[in-house]
Amino acid sequence: MQSSRPSDRQLAIVVSVAVGIIVAVITTATFWWVYDLTLGRAQRAAAQTAGARWSPSDGIKRITESQPITPTDGRQNWLGQQAWNEGVQAGQAWVQQFPNTVNVQVLVGMSSAQIWTYMQQYVSGGLGVGCQYCHNINNFASDEYPQKIAARNMLRLVRDINAQFIVNLPAWKGNYVQCATCHNNAPVNMEAVGAQFINSVPPIKVTVDPLDANGQPILDPAQKPEEIRGQVLLKDAILYYIYNYQVWKPFDPADPESGRGSLALTYEGGRTQDQVTINQNVMNYQSWSLGVGCTFCHNSRNFVAYELNPAGDNVLNPAYAYNKLKTQRMLLLTTWLAENWTKYGAIGKADVPTGKDAASPYSYRRLGDGQVYNIPGCYTCHRGNNIPLTSINQANIPAGDAGVVVLPPQIRGN
Repeated sequence: MQSSRPSDRQLAIVVSVAVGIIVAVITTATFWWVYDLTLGRAQRAAAQTAGARWSPSDGIKRITESQPITPTDGRQNWLGQQAWNEGVQAGQAWVQQFPNTVNVQVLVGMSSAQIWTYMQQYVSGGLGVGCQYCHNINNFASDEYPQKIAARNMLRLVRDINAQFIVNLPAWKGNYVQCATCHNNAPVNMEAVGAQFINSVPPIKVTVDPLDANGQPILDPAQKPEEIRGQVLLKDAILYYIYNYQVWKPFDPADPESGRGSLALTYEGGRTQDQVTINQNVMNYQSWSLGVGCTFCHNSRNFVAYELNPAGDNVLNPAYAYNKLKTQRMLLLTTWLAENWTKYGAIGKADVPTGKDAASPYSYRRLGDGQVYNIPGCYTCHRGNNIPLTSINQANIPAGDAGVVVLPPQIRGN
């Protein structure tokens, strides 16, 4: 009679299979843990943000649900239910007393009531602060607080961004920038980079070889800008291109070699591995910021091309040529912002802020006046969406509904 006891070989097979399953489970769990730690949580947060449309009532809700503060610079408290009520009551009284505007320099041609409607919903709501943040609510015409001067200049900034960059975008869809597009219900500490960027760019040093006005690499350290003469961290190299982009061969539909800018990798002799690494991580930054993949802008079979009329059934995204031109225009915008930020009244700081309410260190730049400023980047506005949820489209207002002021024509830029 044969024994039913398994042989040593059978036991070895069973044990091997069991060990293999255990190892596979542990390995899978480990990889998932690493992914979740570096990207997963940030991607879930981005998806949640993308699913929630912005409205001015979000900012007003933030004001009324916040705890009051005690300013030390002479301004009144601008957060909390009481501050909101006091600001609204003072604003209503001001409009009744002065139906014609007093000391209005940007929104010229609007009545006090129209300006009040816009300010309450789209400025106060967009920044998540009550009237007292900028105004002496006993005299709304007063310019005594620097924050009001900055806000006025920021209205000029909105106007100039729309005029110089937005309304002329290829295949423009009618979306404008507004206060909330950058601020997203917070007056300061705008985040220029997302968690994916912070977690996923390794702390390695690279040599930056920027291109000159003819598209040739600058290899001599003495001829490079001071901030990149030596090796710099990869994260700093990426942000250098975000805020120092230039086009050295403007796009011409008749010239397939045109449209080249600072991130070009094609020229005689090729680029260094460091420069390729920087380029790829700039693209990652843009992909994470807009929540899109490579083929949103590029023909995957010809990355350098600008094909405005792509043909064939295999084209995944016929709009990629326009999207690539849009991205180039937006890189020029971030560079323009860094060059002109002090002109538009932002209030500088002596050092990079720290603490729980500060943005990441990569969101701040030290500009020519020696002060540190919080400057928007791609992520600031887009936050994982190819069209920022906090952009605004005046076309959504029904024709003839003249009493509704969404984005005043004075700052639309057209």
